[in-house]
Amino acid sequence: MILRSAWFKGKLGEFKVNVGVTLLLDRKIYRLVKNITLPVGGETTQIDHLVVSPYGVFVIETKNIKGWIFGQPNRAQWTQVIYRFKQRFQNPLLQNNMHVKAVRDLLGLEPDQVHNVVVFVGTCTFKTPMPAEVVRGVFSLAGFIRAKRVLVFTEDEVRRFIEDILNKRLDPGFRTERTHVRNVKRRISDNAADSGIACPRCGGVMVERLNSGTGERFLGCRRFPRCGGARSLP
Repeated sequence: MILRSAWFKGKLGEFKVNVGVTLLLDRKIYRLVKNITLPVGGETTQIDHLVVSPYGVFVIETKNIKGWIFGQPNRAQWTQVIYRFKQRFQNPLLQNNMHVKAVRDLLGLEPDQVHNVVVFVGTCTFKTPMPAEVVRGVFSLAGFIRAKRVLVFTEDEVRRFIEDILNKRLDPGFRTERTHVRNVKRRISDNAADSGIACPRCGGVMVERLNSGTGERFLGCRRFPRCGGARSLP
């Protein structure tokens, strides 16, 4: 059913962030650019939201999931727990690092001028301490963004950045979405076939799998369910 699909959950989460950013942040200061697909080295990378302001560029990764969330900033996998159901998903901070790098390369910015931020908008609870850049709900997201008060860009630079993003991103639409999905599948297939990555638990073959709760793809042990070994995508 489409309302229960990972695709729909993802789009609903992005909609919540769009509305929250629009209503809670001053649009004269904080410019929202959404659904950005950028060409990167013959591939594509897709960014949920960018907020461009005189206080920096905020690269936002959205997660619309529920349950208990366990994770550490430098661990490749985080865990979602719903009663007895346990599921791993890719560390969204590390996942968003690729998006941050793409934005930095595109605009020619320094690390302290681009902020990596992850927002969980589902009915979830953090069960481990999270860094400041991982927040729950759009109010906390807006608070994190407003807390950055050091001016790093002029108004002219902000306008130029937005123009560069809009000019260099791929045109939004079905064709771009299809191309990005095809690139992701090919990259996953290549990684699984050629990387030589072994299961961290049993040393077996890793294959592409889909996290039905988050819609993310990862490498899982072919021996599942006998072995639950998993790795994030290289």
